[in-house]
Amino acid sequence: MKILSEGNYELIVLEGRIDQDMSEELESVLQNCIDEEKYNICIDMMDVKHICSSALGVIVAIKRKLKDEDGDIKLVIANDNLLKLFQTTMLDKVFEIFESQRECINAFD
Repeated sequence: MKILSEGNYELIVLEGRIDQDMSEELESVLQNCIDEEKYNICIDMMDVKHICSSALGVIVAIKRKLKDEDGDIKLVIANDNLLKLFQTTMLDKVFEIFESQRECINAFD
């Protein structure tokens, strides 16, 4: 997991398999963003091969908290299997999904 802080957003880059352990780390990172009043978060999942349900739950829960602060989580997903997962779970209706980091970041402007 890589975390890049830029002007008005945080970029979190995830890779590989996001399992239970990684979802706990992700929750900690996202909670730190809220604690530091960084409310615009772009999560890049371009290189994610698998994501567990608990990690999805973490992202949804943090998105709700951010909404109270006029913030948001936007996602970068290009992997067809991951995109299908978001469509099947209807999470594509909850999150704005972009094909590149640039598009995702520009959506916060």
